[in-house]
Amino acid sequence: MARSGNRTGGQTPAVRRDGFHLPVFRKRARLYVDGFNLHHAILDLNRRELLWLDLQALGRALLPPSERLAGVTWVSAHRPQRRDRMQAMLAYEEALTARDVRCLMGHFVVHGEDCQACGHQWMSATEKQSDVNLALAIAADAAADRFDTAYIVTTDGDHAATTRFLHEGFPDKRVVSVAPPGRGHNRQLLEWAQARTEIEVEMLERSALPERILTRSGFVERPAGWSMNGAPAPPPGPPPPTPDIKRGHLRLVVSN
Repeated sequence: MARSGNRTGGQTPAVRRDGFHLPVFRKRARLYVDGFNLHHAILDLNRRELLWLDLQALGRALLPPSERLAGVTWVSAHRPQRRDRMQAMLAYEEALTARDVRCLMGHFVVHGEDCQACGHQWMSATEKQSDVNLALAIAADAAADRFDTAYIVTTDGDHAATTRFLHEGFPDKRVVSVAPPGRGHNRQLLEWAQARTEIEVEMLERSALPERILTRSGFVERPAGWSMNGAPAPPPGPPPPTPDIKRGHLRLVVSN
């Protein structure tokens, strides 16, 4: 079935970042990040310090001058069974929220697995809600006309349905497939995307969060394991003085 779109020679065009446009004429762009895809792509680079990533800065690095960043949505899930990772993700979620990133969190369901051949049994965990959260966020923003272009960071083929929904239901909206660093694009997603681009390692290096970030509940710091080669981060200097800020406590809420 033939589909219309901004295609050239059957190839999805790459995003250009050259040229100049006055701010008043720039299109609205929103960045949607599959947190698991990006997290594991960075882990594969063996650059754990890049996990402490400012998604607002990354979004601005991805956009061409003809567009302005109108918002960022990040989806992930909490896994209470891994306390160290849980604490790191809670700190990162707090930091992103302080940076005006919309964070939509799912959860894990623990269940038993077994091998029918040998009878070996083990416990496994399956992430829930992240894909649905990302798809619903994109659909809701499109329906509310909050963007002209959606940049979707994922290699998950399930989101081909999301891009197809936008292509058919909102033909005036553009979809850009964004490949995580070191990963290729999902071919099914590209079938419905108008453009493609990639996250480069240099973008990650230029988009690091500060070591310590002020949030509504106090300061959060880069997790100890999210530093060079996973070594503990050097102790940060004293925080700047702040007026009457009460430090709160992180509270875990897990839904089933």
